Amino acid sequence: MKTDETSATSTAVAARLRLVLVRLVRAMRRHGSIALTQSQLSALATLEELGPLRISSLAALESVGPSVATRVVASLEDEGYLLRSDDPIDKRASVVELSPKGRDVLANLWIERTIGLSSRIDRLTKAERDSLEAVLPILEKLARDG
Repeated sequence: MKTDETSATSTAVAARLRLVLVRLVRAMRRHGSIALTQSQLSALATLEELGPLRISSLAALESVGPSVATRVVASLEDEGYLLRSDDPIDKRASVVELSPKGRDVLANLWIERTIGLSSRIDRLTKAERDSLEAVLPILEKLARDG
């Protein structure tokens, strides 16, 4: 059973963790030669993870309206990052997927951001790196917990 003290501690930890994550994400965004909006990057990452999707499904997964998803898809398609085709089940709908160029852009961006974060980790002491590695399973659990 949660006590008031446990709840207060959880809230304080959550606030610190949120701030740290926001700062780390901002730092990682500075690494990368590709200029993508967060909406574009998120859509590409979702398509990388899940494969071809209807635009309506992508909109739902990204928690945006259909018109926003359509604009994001159109901009990514204009850059050559996405391929659009007719939905084989419903010819009125479109399915989008990453193009080879889109896959390359994401792979390069992930590499650039990983290198940027890695350089920060390299500046930690061995004990700090060990502690960070030890807490990763907990952070991964938090990320998976829906």
